[in-house]
Amino acid sequence: MSEFVLHIDLTTEKCRKEPYEFKKGVPYGRGLAAKLIEDHTGLETDRYDPENVIVLTPGLLVGCKTPSGNRMFISTVEGKGKGLQMCNTTGNMPQKLGSLGLAGIVITGKATSPDTVIHLDEAGVAFNKCPELAKSHAGEIVHALRNKYSHGSAVLGICETGVRRMSLASFFCTYPEGSPEYHSPRSGFGDVFGAKNLKALVVDAKGSFLRECVHPDTYWEYSKQLTRVITQDEICGDALPGYGSITLLKILKSGRTLDGMEPRKEQKHGVRKATTPIEKKRQRINYTCAPMCAIGCLNRHSDYEGRQYSSPAESEVNAALVNCFGLSDYDLATAIQKKATDICIVGTEFVTAAKVFAEANGIEHGEKHLLEWLDEIEKGTLVGRVIASRTFGVASLYGEKDLRKWLDKEAIDEEHLFQIQMNNAYPALANLSGLELLYAQIFVLENLGLCIFTSFALLDNPKSFELLAKMTEERTGVKVTPEELILDARECIRNERELKERRWKAAQKTDIPPFTKVLYRYFDRQKEN
Repeated sequence: MSEFVLHIDLTTEKCRKEPYEFKKGVPYGRGLAAKLIEDHTGLETDRYDPENVIVLTPGLLVGCKTPSGNRMFISTVEGKGKGLQMCNTTGNMPQKLGSLGLAGIVITGKATSPDTVIHLDEAGVAFNKCPELAKSHAGEIVHALRNKYSHGSAVLGICETGVRRMSLASFFCTYPEGSPEYHSPRSGFGDVFGAKNLKALVVDAKGSFLRECVHPDTYWEYSKQLTRVITQDEICGDALPGYGSITLLKILKSGRTLDGMEPRKEQKHGVRKATTPIEKKRQRINYTCAPMCAIGCLNRHSDYEGRQYSSPAESEVNAALVNCFGLSDYDLATAIQKKATDICIVGTEFVTAAKVFAEANGIEHGEKHLLEWLDEIEKGTLVGRVIASRTFGVASLYGEKDLRKWLDKEAIDEEHLFQIQMNNAYPALANLSGLELLYAQIFVLENLGLCIFTSFALLDNPKSFELLAKMTEERTGVKVTPEELILDARECIRNERELKERRWKAAQKTDIPPFTKVLYRYFDRQKEN
């Protein structure tokens, strides 16, 4: 299959194509991201080094007619002595990258100007300087670039928070044209884009679902079967798009069942009336984050009182307000998320950092200052920079105070509390624990480019993995089994862990004090021989 990895050097403004062919033993999706970073950085590469890379890899099935097959990884080196920072995100860019035959993009070097914009389409790569984008909000950048190139352009970019290398800075990724227009994903790293003077990447393709597929007709038949598996699941087909991930997590934690929930008001595509100026102007509401999404999480989330959120992030911000300030405020959560997205930071992480700042300074009712503090971050003031250093950055400035209660926790820190049981239908994987099999199956979805929200329907389901294996074969012409997909995922997990360990060891070696060379000579036992 005629695919390639595109290498872009910001320093020289030169590009080259590296052929990519899927076959057994060759990584893809998330696995390819880790391999490209390992191949093109050193073990001692630091976060802001020009030699660090930004890697984009759409999943193997992205760009074809795949239900909820709309994900890509944006990845980089987290820092010296650390592993990789990998952001699994959606929008209209993954589909376009797949349609252009791109298995991956590797961006290295540093541009001379902080307003550098890369435009990519069938004709090639163009480097542009756009000083008019300085100090603009995300929405303003999206509108300017879509007016410059195409109203359907996919845009990935940063705001001033990234230019200033704030730790809290993410990047924004566009949805298909409509409302909402874009989102700022968790685990984003706008500061690395800022360090490379890369303001935005714009991608255009002549259409969707254009990725090469060996047997498109049979692929489509299997795809329709997989769609039914997803949409007929009680969570993927109803509870998740209806209530959102935060509310769903509360249901599961409380021990309640989905049957005990109040029926939600049904929202069907094209039914809800436009209420905001953007909606009235565009007359198009985004219910899905990308083409072929089989779930639909946008403009569908309801809270317990039936109020509608435009995206999962708004309900998550409200949950953060409850946890940090004991306050459930729909209007405040919506305002915080809008402002946070405008300046390209993650709303939930801002709320937790603001809580630590309030506790450190003895500020009562810190929730009253949240919108004010967002303005401070946008302006780049001292207070804004402190809060934008995340919870650990804020706490480090107030070492005399015990703020551990409010620090952000690892996303995955409860695995020891559960006994995971999975339906292991694969003899070759009989030695795996339930937890290991769960992780491996999640990585299968990430390698192929399926949304993590499909997990409820697809994981621990032999039928769905048979369909995924058949779709992989019909797309690539390479026969694979469900076991092989899971083993590929296991290899991906192992490679990431080993790379992180090697980078950590290299950092310990390079951080040894220079005075040690004197001690080498002092303790040199060869002199006694």
